[in-house]
Amino acid sequence: MALGAHLPQAVGLAWGLRLRGRPGMVLAYFGDGASSEGDFHEACNLAGVRKAPVVFFCQNNGWAISVPWSLQSGGESLAARGAGYGMPGVRVDGNDLLAVYEVTRQARARALAGEGPTLVEAVTTRLGAHTTADDPTRYTPAGQVEAARARDPIARLRAWLVATRRWDDEADALAEKWCDAEIERAVEEFDATPRPDPALLFDHVYADPPVRLQRQREAFLREREGR
Repeated sequence: MALGAHLPQAVGLAWGLRLRGRPGMVLAYFGDGASSEGDFHEACNLAGVRKAPVVFFCQNNGWAISVPWSLQSGGESLAARGAGYGMPGVRVDGNDLLAVYEVTRQARARALAGEGPTLVEAVTTRLGAHTTADDPTRYTPAGQVEAARARDPIARLRAWLVATRRWDDEADALAEKWCDAEIERAVEEFDATPRPDPALLFDHVYADPPVRLQRQREAFLREREGR
């Protein structure tokens, strides 16, 4: 599994926009586990050198599956790494939607103004399992998740909206109804969409496909025809 493999591509796209003089910026999301991969460091370094209009947004929930942040890095925070790449590093409460929005807005403005990249670290807590094969109770400190539920960003935002009279039970019911309708529409659209040929997986990657890829494609086609 390649974590953070999209980050160099994000920088390439952002740098390309800058070279062509086209407006726009790139926002790339990743987790704290991905920040321990080489792709993250290479992407940040190139972005800092080229002042690419890109925002690196890390959702740091403290765990790379079962590996705690303390065993991933000797640094106190991910945001502190920004200075080493020549970009601002900003740490924000990842459970505060308004704070996250403001930090992201400012980082976007910097990128569009030609001031280069920004590294954002949104600190939060993972409330569930990493995957269906994961059992977080084996390594998460007792009581940590329950304590974090009180800071659930959805519950916090809803409480703020209600307190400021921007939300009520009627709005809640309408939003739930709208979401259900959108999910049903999306499922119907997906079911009605023709399935692409799986063999396309081997196409449009190389101008001249290497022998090993040709063999894999042939093996795939033989297996499919034999079923």
